[in-house]
Amino acid sequence: MAVPKTLTLPAIPIRDMVLFPGARVPFVVGRSASVRTLELAIKAGDHLLMLTQKDSKVETPAQEDLFPIGTLALVESVIALPKDYYKVGVKGVARVNLCRYDDSGEVIQAEAYLLAEPTHTAGESLQPFHQAVEAFLGRNPDASRLLSMDQIRELPLGKAIDTVAGLVPAEVKQKQEILEQLEIGSRLESLMRLLELDAARSEVDRTLDEKTRQRLDQDHKQYVLNEKMRVIQQELGKKEEKDESARLKDQIEAAGMSAEARAKALEELERLEAMPPQSAEATVSRTYLDWLLALPWQAMAGERLDLAEAERVLDEDHSGLDKVKARILEHLAVMARLRQGEGGEEGARPPLRGPILCLVGPPGVGKTSLARSIARALNRPFVRLSLGGVRDEAEIRGHRRTYIGSMPGRIISLMKKAKVRNPLMLLDEIDKMASDFRGDPSSALLEVLDPEQNATFQDHYLDVGFDLSQVLFLATANMRHQIPEPLEDRLEVLELSGYTTKEKLAIAGQHLLPRALEGHGMKGMDVRFESAALEKLVQAYTREAGVRQLEREIANILRKLARHTLQPERGEAFDPLITADRVPKLLGPEKFLETRAEDTAPPGLVNGLAWTPTGGDLLTIEAAVLPGKGNLKLTGKLGEVMQESANLALSYVRARAERLGLKRDFLDTVDLHVHVPEGAIPKDGPSAGITLATALISVLTGIPARADMAMTGELTLRGRVLPIGGLKEKLLAAHRQGRTAVLIPSENARHLEEIPAEVREQLSIHLVSHMDEVIQLALTRTPQPIQAEGAPATSPAPARESGARAQ
Repeated sequence: MAVPKTLTLPAIPIRDMVLFPGARVPFVVGRSASVRTLELAIKAGDHLLMLTQKDSKVETPAQEDLFPIGTLALVESVIALPKDYYKVGVKGVARVNLCRYDDSGEVIQAEAYLLAEPTHTAGESLQPFHQAVEAFLGRNPDASRLLSMDQIRELPLGKAIDTVAGLVPAEVKQKQEILEQLEIGSRLESLMRLLELDAARSEVDRTLDEKTRQRLDQDHKQYVLNEKMRVIQQELGKKEEKDESARLKDQIEAAGMSAEARAKALEELERLEAMPPQSAEATVSRTYLDWLLALPWQAMAGERLDLAEAERVLDEDHSGLDKVKARILEHLAVMARLRQGEGGEEGARPPLRGPILCLVGPPGVGKTSLARSIARALNRPFVRLSLGGVRDEAEIRGHRRTYIGSMPGRIISLMKKAKVRNPLMLLDEIDKMASDFRGDPSSALLEVLDPEQNATFQDHYLDVGFDLSQVLFLATANMRHQIPEPLEDRLEVLELSGYTTKEKLAIAGQHLLPRALEGHGMKGMDVRFESAALEKLVQAYTREAGVRQLEREIANILRKLARHTLQPERGEAFDPLITADRVPKLLGPEKFLETRAEDTAPPGLVNGLAWTPTGGDLLTIEAAVLPGKGNLKLTGKLGEVMQESANLALSYVRARAERLGLKRDFLDTVDLHVHVPEGAIPKDGPSAGITLATALISVLTGIPARADMAMTGELTLRGRVLPIGGLKEKLLAAHRQGRTAVLIPSENARHLEEIPAEVREQLSIHLVSHMDEVIQLALTRTPQPIQAEGAPATSPAPARESGARAQ
């Protein structure tokens, strides 16, 4: 066996190319080490080793960064270029296997041994190879100028493969794979795969070029035919049809735009006429004109200002909500007066300068559906803008046309959808907007909702003023304090409190049940709910201010009845009458147990009242006395304000200890623990002040508080009871939870007219202005004061009540 010949020669690492034996390749040398190595190779006999880098980004490659199989090359030409660059022409001589690579000196030296070229024994036909090469040369003019089929047939197969591989466009790794194939058959298979890939790629390019050419030819053909048709019509004396530009101009003139918008549209039309039809700018201009033409510049809805009809529609769609309905009817009355001549002649439409109404209330009380009813009563189109989670100003004002894919804001989009200037636009969930680096949408709404500014509302996309003064805006929110102050200043807020049980039963019978029967395909099946069944649904399966959960429970029952009609053998037989006894069988155990007042309560347990986003709720406060050193412990996830109220209540008790039958030093040997149950729910606010004080007095004196009574009110250090908010929701909660008496601040007496009559009739409402009155009414007996030496006995002042029942 012959020992391979070992060579030690200058070596140059090359990037993004592979040199094959027999191929001539020019390349540029610029790295300083490569330049010195090239000069050494020229002096030593013009031979050097060409080694391809695995990663072209490596500036100073080591041996592991080079492929092990390279090429012995002969330098045929060197041309000096500016900045110490050289253009070198080399010819591949033979394959070499790299043994050692040394770049530690000024020049790069490498030790490698030559790889012998195997001879090909005649066997399989070379016809497929020759056909593939001929096809490759036919589709690559550059390659065909360097190589011909006659040369391929004359060369040995190994050299022919290397020559073609050097010309085929492919990745470095694919070409290196062919270079490393010593066996002729494997080398031929690798090259055939590259030729097949090149053929497939060329076919895709050819198909795309053909389709593009056909489309261009079709456009050119259409243009030529249109021009010829125009000339023929002119020769025949026929009136030439209006072209696209003329039609657009007529539409602009007939749209009734403002002077500013009309001038802008005509200017944009002139720009469009000067653009090639297929240009991207033409599409942008045409889209802008389409938006301008689609907006309702003059169209108005035939508004109905019949108060009797409007009242009928509102009552038909909603039960209760009398205050809100009255405010809507007042608004309509003013509009009717303006229309009849107070603000102008009959038929004139004076500008609408009325306030923007904002309906605030817990979920499920009918805010959105009420807005739909108002639109139906007015005979105005209804459009809804959901603002929940909107955090980009462009959602309101749109994007400027300099941005790709820009569009108008949602206000203008809804005006296009409404097709009239005077729709009813609902701004839903206005309290749930957010802001970030993209802007503050609530600030953008200031212009929309300001009657002094919205007559010339500027959308960034349109860049012209659009009149929103005839739009009737309504907003909805769950939490009033989350509405930004500048925005709230432009709104007239109408509070929608929770429904009473009586109102919920009326809503279920008149609205929810008929709608659910129709939605479940059971309208003609005589399904009936007894009043007791609906009442059980309200009290035992829902605990909410609105009726959304009640509607779900009704739907749940109807789904089960629908299955009973189709599969009676899988359950009970279909029975259209729903009784109170059947409700647990259909819905399972009661979800909420009815809380009834006990005859007695242990000392330290007092019922308070709280406001929540979903209505009111009962707030039970527990107090306990423990051995200790006068510490007050508060639990139940209380907020800072509520903790201050507890400390204030304790200070009040200490200041009046003797009048409450307590020793002055009662706190020296005990600790007090105040807990508010449902500890996972955050609680805060000052309105539990009298409740906390009553709980402390009860547990310290050992006198129980009345179990059937609930209370609310803020307490001061002097014992005054200050007014609170959310009175209606709190009294509804007391009524719903079965309490029969409540204590409220006397300054809240003015709000009692807002309480439903049935609640006022069933609750004994006591008005209190001082903590002494609370003690006398709330505790089962009055604490006996400790008489100081030399001082007369005193007792708490008598309470003041609003009568047996506050009306």
